[in-house]
Amino acid sequence: MKSILETPKLLLLLLVAVSLITINPRINGWNEASRMALTQSLVEQHSFIIDESVFVNSGDKVFINGHFYSDKPALPSLLAAVIYAPLHALGLNLNYGWNLSYYFIILFTIKVFWIASVLAFRRALAFTPVRRDRIPLLIFIFAFGSLIFSWTTSFNNHSLAASSLMIAFMFYLQAKNSLKSAPLFWAGLCFGVATAADIPTGVFLVGFAVLIYLDLKSPLGNALFWVAAFIPIGCHLAINYTISGSLLPVQIFPEYFNYAGSPWIEKSLLSGIGANSPLFTIKYALSCLLGVRGFLWYNPLLFVLTGLLYQNVRGKREFQHESLVIIIATLVLMSYYFIFSSNFGGDSYSIRWFVPCLPLIFFYSYDIEKIMRSRQSEMAIYGLVFLSTFIAHIGAINPWSNHLVHSIPLIANLKQLTGFLF
Repeated sequence: MKSILETPKLLLLLLVAVSLITINPRINGWNEASRMALTQSLVEQHSFIIDESVFVNSGDKVFINGHFYSDKPALPSLLAAVIYAPLHALGLNLNYGWNLSYYFIILFTIKVFWIASVLAFRRALAFTPVRRDRIPLLIFIFAFGSLIFSWTTSFNNHSLAASSLMIAFMFYLQAKNSLKSAPLFWAGLCFGVATAADIPTGVFLVGFAVLIYLDLKSPLGNALFWVAAFIPIGCHLAINYTISGSLLPVQIFPEYFNYAGSPWIEKSLLSGIGANSPLFTIKYALSCLLGVRGFLWYNPLLFVLTGLLYQNVRGKREFQHESLVIIIATLVLMSYYFIFSSNFGGDSYSIRWFVPCLPLIFFYSYDIEKIMRSRQSEMAIYGLVFLSTFIAHIGAINPWSNHLVHSIPLIANLKQLTGFLF
């Protein structure tokens, strides 16, 4: 395994092989159905209206001017439509249940981005002082040791944003170390894709834009960064305007969810609409991080890696400014959900909203040597890696864990697995 992870071509083959067998090709809930409704409508009806889609019964939709639309950012569905168009022409149609078209959509969107992010992580390590013999372990941790992996088994915007952020960060490091402007175009494009796919991740775009302006001092690079970022973001804004006449996301307008049979009549059920009280925000934040779905419990390596990230802010470290941006952006993103949501992301394996924050934090595994000073500490780290990998693979069974099976997502997934096997 070590030699495979050290060789780029063999690593690529391994990631492709893993991707082929770790896809859940069926619609598991409203979120996926809503995205596939838009994908199907774009290809079959050439419209953003989802009235004719077999997935129109999804609860994740809005009603505007007499028609239903998906309430999700459109960019992921646009990417899916590129894959679905030739499949539909061949007679492979999207539908509920086990579906070959859905399999290929996940494979050529979510999985391709994930593979690219792992390769980008490997390349980013070249800009760190990491020991060469540690690189296989770090690649394994990044690829398989967190919820990043869990969320690659279904079609969702969180995985797409997470992968895009890692790729963007790699191009940023290329620009910083080569003093060339061209990589900043690709960095901006990938930060833009992440933002258009998962809007709150735009805080990383803004943070690194400020860093590029202040640290790299390249007018051309700064211009390229913003031009590229605006390509996917401009597409997102144009679609919003086409659907609702506003550049703002449709999901922030509660009146669009007011239709016959709507499950969202109570505004409190909608995330991003109203702010929580300070006391509720504190309790909810603790539950999100340390409750039965606690993001820290489901990514136990974070107990180590967040410390390494923080250490990079203190003193004159090689990624001091980058670390500060990542910490601030992560806190802003999480705080947004702490303040403006209350439902833990619905049916979800841990807190799905925070998954995009993981890749940039896991980059700091390059510094893990600092806490592997003894045999005992080394064994403790390997124990955490094993535990994190186990949790991530249980999540891969179904990242949209059904709370009706069990309130604890890990147990719900284990029950689903045993039910499938026996």
